[in-house]
Amino acid sequence: MFHEIEDIQHELARLSRRPSPEDAPPVLCAFDVRTSTPVPDFEARMRSILAPALQLAVVHPYDGSDLPVDTLPDWFVAAARGSSASVPEFVSHGAERYAAALDQGPWDLQEWLYQFDPESESRGWAWWDVTQSGENKVRIWVDTWGESFFACNELRWGAYISGGAEVAGPILVRTSEWVAAVTP
Repeated sequence: MFHEIEDIQHELARLSRRPSPEDAPPVLCAFDVRTSTPVPDFEARMRSILAPALQLAVVHPYDGSDLPVDTLPDWFVAAARGSSASVPEFVSHGAERYAAALDQGPWDLQEWLYQFDPESESRGWAWWDVTQSGENKVRIWVDTWGESFFACNELRWGAYISGGAEVAGPILVRTSEWVAAVTP
C-alpha cells in the first residue's frame, strides 16, 4: 500500500489530536498493549517516535542514503543501535520482550525509518489513535484499509520500546468500538 504525502500529513495530524468519528473508515485494526509504565508516558513516547518518522516521510527523499535521526528521541536511537547501556529500563525491557515475542533482535534504525517511505509497499498500516483501556492498558488503533493481515513489526517494535510489556493483535474491529472508547 502506497502512502500518499497527503495521507501521511493526516497521520501526523492524528498524532497530535484525536480524529473525528466522521473521518473514520468502516473498520480499524487494534493492538492491545499492556504497558510497563504509566499510560500517558507510553502514549507520549509512541508519538515521539512516530511523529519524526512521518515528518521525514513528508519532507525527505528516500534515495538509499541514511536518513537524519536527530529528531528521534535519544533512547529510541540507542535502542535501535543495540546500546543497552545507555537506555532507560523500559527500553531495555521492551527490547527483551520484543525479542522474546517475535524471536527477532532490535530493528536497525535506518531500516525502521525506511518503513515510512511513502513509495514503499511494506508498511501496511496508518496511525489512527490510541486509547486507554484499563490501568496500564492501551489500545493502539491503525487504519489498514480493511486488511486483517499486514506487515506491522515496526509498529510492534515501537510499542515495546516505548514501554509495552505485552503487545497483542492486530485484530480487525468495527470503528464503532473506537468511537465507544473515545466517547465519554
